[in-house]
Amino acid sequence: KMLHPMRNIATLLLTFLLLTACGDETKFSTPAMQGNKDGDLWRALFYSADIDFGGFIIEGGNNVETLQLITLNDLPGTYNLGGSSASVAVFRDASGRVYSTANAPDPSVSVYPSDGTIIIESVSSTEPKLISGKFNFNAYTADGLHTVNFNEGDFYKVPLLGGLTAIDTTNSCLQATLQLQVAQSNYEATDTTMPDYTSVCNAYKLALNASIAACGDASGVLQVIVDSLGDCLP
Repeated sequence: KMLHPMRNIATLLLTFLLLTACGDETKFSTPAMQGNKDGDLWRALFYSADIDFGGFIIEGGNNVETLQLITLNDLPGTYNLGGSSASVAVFRDASGRVYSTANAPDPSVSVYPSDGTIIIESVSSTEPKLISGKFNFNAYTADGLHTVNFNEGDFYKVPLLGGLTAIDTTNSCLQATLQLQVAQSNYEATDTTMPDYTSVCNAYKLALNASIAACGDASGVLQVIVDSLGDCLP
């Protein structure tokens, strides 16, 4: 007996929708961190988050490999990776080799620089806070000879438990950003009438210039602040 063509199409459509719904439910029903690593599905067996350098560190691992996503701020939004960005994605493989979006490729390997995005979609108000979002990136080893790609990455309700340490501490932009945050905080807490104002102001200027050198200043905002400080006289 021949089935009606429209009935066949309706049956196939219903099956597709059911499979898609089941897939999404499996993927997001519990806390998770996963993505496609060089074309193969990669899943973290453990995951956690912390706040450091003024932003999030979101980490996942599977006992032999570790992935970290580090953002400039601890707010929802899109953080671009690569170049001089203070936000960074870092991956350490089973052999201990570290890949980072802060590294540039060797010209013999690729002409395309490191790039990618981390999207913080939501941060819950619960305790511990739960962080959800997406990510994708291309990263290279420090010598630029090896690369890793992650796409269609997701992290869902990763708990902010603290206690994490950045894998790659050589990211000069990240370090400069941290030092600038400390110097800015000290400067804002120091009045011009205080005896240590000049030294605190000069430390702030040094941190601003170090940030410009390490991260760039495409908007020119940091240079405007440097110029406004003048000779740091009260």
